[in-house]
This record gives sequence, C-alpha cells and structure tokens, in this order.
Amino acid sequence: MKNASSNISALVFLLSLVFLCFYSADASLTKQNARAKFRGSTRMKAHGAAAAKQSTSEDDDDDDDDDEDDNEDDVAASSAKDKGDSAKKSVAPIDKKALAKEEDQLEKEMNPHAKEDVRLEKAVASAQQQLTANVRKQAELKHSIEYLSNDRRSNMEIETSTKQVANETSSPAMGDMLGGMWKDMRMFEMPFYAEHVQEEIHHLKKEERVLEAKVEEAQGKLRKSGKKGEEQSKATEDSDEGEEKLSNVAATSGEPHYGSPHCQCIGIDELDGSTTVKVSGEKVSFPADLGARCEAWDAKKHPDCPGESWCEQKWCYVDPCKCKNLPALPKPTTYLPDAKYQGKPVHYSYATCGGSDSFSKKEMKKTAKEIQKTCAVKVDSKKWGAEGCRCIGMGPQAGNTKVVIKGKQRKFPADTGAFCQSWEEDNHPDCKGESPPDWCSQAWCYVDPCSCNLPTPPKTSSYLPDSNYQGKAVYFSYATCGGKDAWTAGQKDACVNQKTSEDCGKLQMFGTKKCGWIETKWSKMCLGKDLVDVCKVGDPQESAAWSPRAIMTLALPLLGLAL
Repeated sequence: MKNASSNISALVFLLSLVFLCFYSADASLTKQNARAKFRGSTRMKAHGAAAAKQSTSEDDDDDDDDDEDDNEDDVAASSAKDKGDSAKKSVAPIDKKALAKEEDQLEKEMNPHAKEDVRLEKAVASAQQQLTANVRKQAELKHSIEYLSNDRRSNMEIETSTKQVANETSSPAMGDMLGGMWKDMRMFEMPFYAEHVQEEIHHLKKEERVLEAKVEEAQGKLRKSGKKGEEQSKATEDSDEGEEKLSNVAATSGEPHYGSPHCQCIGIDELDGSTTVKVSGEKVSFPADLGARCEAWDAKKHPDCPGESWCEQKWCYVDPCKCKNLPALPKPTTYLPDAKYQGKPVHYSYATCGGSDSFSKKEMKKTAKEIQKTCAVKVDSKKWGAEGCRCIGMGPQAGNTKVVIKGKQRKFPADTGAFCQSWEEDNHPDCKGESPPDWCSQAWCYVDPCSCNLPTPPKTSSYLPDSNYQGKAVYFSYATCGGKDAWTAGQKDACVNQKTSEDCGKLQMFGTKKCGWIETKWSKMCLGKDLVDVCKVGDPQESAAWSPRAIMTLALPLLGLAL
C-alpha cells in the first residue's frame, strides 16, 4: 500500500512539473510577442531617427534582429505611402467619358459587330415577346367564346344560381324569375359579344402576321450581322447578291412580300377564313389566303413538318404565263388540283420568293414548252372576265371566307369573287327574301384595278376592307362579267358617289385614305385611291388603259346623262 501511495504521489508531482513548464514557456512567448509589438510601434514613431542608426554587432540576440527587420519593413511601408500620396497629387483626374470612348473603340476593333449584335438580339427578343402575347390573347378569346357558347354548361350554371337564390330568399318564384331573365340576357347578348370577340381575333390574326414577319426580319438581320464577322469568299458573296436581286426579298419593313416583279404572287391576301386542301391523301385546313403572298405555308400545317428541308421554304401561287427570268419554272399545285386561275391550272413557285424547291418531285417539273401550251388555252370570258379585265381569284376551293356586311362578318364560300358568278344570291342575308334586290342575281368578280381597261372602272370592295391584291386594295367589277352594277348606287360611302373633292377626301378605310379625286379636260370624279395613285387613272402619260373616251364614258352616267 505504501509503495502504491508513493508511486501515485510521484506521478502527480511529475504531471505538475510538466504543466508548469508548458505554462512558463507560453507566458515567455506571449511576453516576447508583446515586447516585439511595443518596440515595433515605438520605432514606427521614430522611424526617421532609427533609419540613421544601423547595428554592426554580429553578437546581437534574436530579439534585436527581429526588431531591426520590423524597423526596415516599417520604413519601407512609410516610404511607399509617401510616394503614393505624392503620385496622387501629381496625376490629373481621370476623364471617365474619354476612358469609356477608348474602351468602346477597343471593343469595336476586337469585335466590330458586338454592339450591333446585342441590339439585334434585343430586337428579336422584343418581337418574340409581342408575338407570344398576341397568340396568348387569341387563345384566351377563343376559349371565352367556346366557354360561353356551351349552352348546356351555361344552363347548368344558371340553374345552380337559381336554386341558390331560391334558398337564400325562401322564394322559388324569385329564383325562377331571375333564372329566366339570365337566360334571356345570355340569348340576346351572346351574339353581340361573340361578334365583338371575333372582330378582335380577326385583327389579332392580322397583327400576328406582321409580328411574325417582324421576328423573321430581326432574326435575318442578326444572322446577317453574324456572317459579316466571318470571312467569306467573293464567289459566295456574288452568289448571295445575285439571289437577292433575283428574288427581290429585301423586305425591311416587315410587310408581306409578293414575289419577284417578274413573277408576282396571285390571289387575295389577308382573308379571314379557311380553305381545305388534300395533303398526302388527307384533308388539311389552311388559311383562306393560302399562296397569296410569299410565306412558309407548310411549316405549321403540313403533316410532315417540321422535319423536311422544304418546311421553312417560302412560296406562293403565280400565273405561269406572266413569269420570266426565274432560275426555276413554276409548277402545277397538288393542293388545288381542280382549281384554276383565269381559266388555267393553278401554279406555284419557290423561286419568286427566293426559296429553293426541294418539295416538288421530278415528274412535276415543267418545261417551257409545256407552260406555253398551258398558256395557249382559250379562256372563257363569261366565266373568267373580259379579256381586258380578268378575274383574279382561284376556284373552285373548299372552305369559307368572311366578308363584312353592314359592319358584321358573314361566311361566304372560300372562292368568292374568283370567277364570274352571282355570289350574293345564295349567301347575302338581303337576298333570301321573297323580293330580293336586283343586284342579287348579277354576276361579278374581283379584279386588278391596274389591269382593267373597260369603260366602267372597278370599285373598291366593302366586303374585304382590310384585304389586298399584290399590296393594292381589293376591287370588284360587274362590267367584266357582263353584269349590271345595281349595288353601288345604294352605297353612300362608295367613292364614285362623292360629288366634290372635299367629300371624296373625307372617306377613309381603317384610318387611311380610301378615294382619290381626278380632274381632266372632260370630267371631274372620285375613284378608288389605287386607281388614282397607283394605276394613274386620268394621267394620259401613265395610264394607257384609261383614254379620254373611257373617262367620258364613265363620267356621263355618273352625271345622270344618257349615253
């Protein structure tokens, strides 16, 4: 026991001794550090005097060496600070504008298109956002129409509300009365609301096309800007320039493109409605103005798109008899195999829109002789209009197009106005009574105002106020079909019914000028704006089709005189 007790005491003593040694060493180190910091701060204050004295003794202890190193570091830091202050005083203030200009110039030298690319990327993003908002708004309006047009669901909601009113008022009669009133209100208000929504959708669709063109234009500029930064061979540049000149596709305004001047698109553009065509044996619904302008029509409608090289290629319908100077001849369409344009099969062209045709099969390609044979076919003037003023539509076509009658949209056949026919007889609401107006049985068709040389000029169509043919307003003619125009006399807003230049200038269509006033030696009259401004009616140097005799022939009936 004693030995054990002695061993424990010895162990305790040793541990205490070790702890004391560590504590002493730590205290010594802490003390040395404190002394070093104190000496360093003291010498910093007197660094001028301390710098003149240098130690020459080699037997100085480690503390003196450390102190000397601290002194030298302090002196160097102080000297650097003094130099920095002196430099700051001597350097002139920085010109931020000049510096930014130098940076911009350097950036231009390194990447001359960077700034323009950023601007174009923002333009693309902005156009895409506008297009997305437009499409979303159309979807919301269509959904609201579908929802409100569901009579069964609407009646169930009204009946639920009727029961709730009856329970809350303890009066079933009150609930039935309100329920009947709500159903009557819905019956009378729904058509007006639906018409308003359809009008808004119509304008949104039109805006959608402009926005799509805007997006495409912005993307094209961005791609073009990117290509400028790359090295291209002169042969490629010459090829691109030649293709641009040929196709005339420089559509910088975002407006629809109607093909090369040597082969313009045909058909009425900006129609509201649909046309049904056969694609790979199945029926597909396309917009009513299919092929009337250069567009990648197949991209969103063809069953094989996307996925084929031709899906994004632009094309339009053309008159093969008026196409020249193209790298590829027009081909007959398979979409409308039975339709005709001015008595000839309907043809289409990628080349006039600057596109490449990878869609057509070899057996579809035509030779110049075959096209000449097609164009030599005798045209029936009774159906397709007089030789000097042919109809400009394509038919027959399945589907419908919407026309404006007394401010409301009405469904007419998709090929309305494509050839001579009394289109109102089975379609116009005023022609369904027992004693229809005389004009219901008169034949007419849409025409190109600049290609008509008949004594009676064509008139602007009130059916299609915001549609166009090759960028011009849509005109119609009874005269080309041998019909009598009993319609225009009753239209107060018809250009030909305005007797003064002031009244003529007041008429507008969607905020733009509708009519034009002409004065010649023989007469004064109000005609459609395109006839005056584009076709140059009344200007003998510009319009060969409108002679003084033709103008007089027109003017006399308008003045109420007999021919």
